[in-house]
Amino acid sequence: MRIPPYYRRPGWQRFFAGIMMGALGGWAFFLFQFGAVHEELVIEINKQRIQIENQKEQIDILRSEEKKRNEENEKKLTIQETNINFTNEQKLRLNELALYELKQQVDDEVKFLKNKNIESVVEGKELIKKAIENKTYKVGDNEYQLHIEEMYIYTSLELHIKINLRGS
Repeated sequence: MRIPPYYRRPGWQRFFAGIMMGALGGWAFFLFQFGAVHEELVIEINKQRIQIENQKEQIDILRSEEKKRNEENEKKLTIQETNINFTNEQKLRLNELALYELKQQVDDEVKFLKNKNIESVVEGKELIKKAIENKTYKVGDNEYQLHIEEMYIYTSLELHIKINLRGS
């Protein structure tokens, strides 16, 4: 089998040369476009990577500042209010006036704690407990002894107190 002698005809020579030139031109165009797009994507990825690193650093800085602020605020917490609850008020059947007067007397005992640092209140909680329990509270003709069953200390001081009638 033999190859036909197309290489001698100028029309065919131009056709094959055009195909070769077109293929080379197309390949060059493809490489140029691919390179340009690839370069743009690489630049964009690098910009995004730098932006992500900067934002991570900023997040770390903000978190550390927030942590410092929270620690400072926690150190500055103070007692804002006192809540006094009697655990056996139903059992003793005291009238509202007697309960109110007892609450006022206990509140007078602990009113100096308002706006005090929580740490100092926690350190002196035994002193507070003894100050309330060792006092006799007089309401009307009756005298009462109080016993603190539970004490919760945070921004509010919550006391759960048992009332004992003194002398009986």
